[in-house]
Amino acid sequence: MKTTHKFFLVFTLSFFTVFGSTLLAQTNPGVFLNREFNPEEIAGIIKHDAQKVIKKLKITKESTTKEIVKQLQDYNAKMDELLVIHSKTLEDLKIEFSKNIQIAIQNRDRTQMSEVRNMLKEIIPPIRQEADEYKKVLNKSLESILSEKQNKKWLKYQKQNNFQDLLEMRQ
Repeated sequence: MKTTHKFFLVFTLSFFTVFGSTLLAQTNPGVFLNREFNPEEIAGIIKHDAQKVIKKLKITKESTTKEIVKQLQDYNAKMDELLVIHSKTLEDLKIEFSKNIQIAIQNRDRTQMSEVRNMLKEIIPPIRQEADEYKKVLNKSLESILSEKQNKKWLKYQKQNNFQDLLEMRQ
């Protein structure tokens, strides 16, 4: 008797998981329109607010604070350079995404998005690689400035911010 109940429960949950999300997506297509596609964040071009970082890491020394602000300003300037260099490409990608999602929603056909996925796979990785190189340089410089505990907090903060950005993009 117990195995029958378990089977029924698993079947019911999987049924609602599969078909429930499909029904929600079909009944509320406006959700996809409200989602902001941000190719800069996908490419890893993320700037950091120095004051938030200092507060999060609980840094009290004035000399350390100044050095961190300098390092973050340099990093943010490099991210701005990347934005300038790749702005046309990223803007075209954003326009193409918006156009194709409109078509996909109107036609209720996701195959339209495969073109955008292919563009993303082609365009984003080289930009992300550049951004990751700058991120590595920033992490190395901050590692020499921060204590071990603060450096762990910094890496955790950085990971959380990247994760939150990805979640915001998917919602």
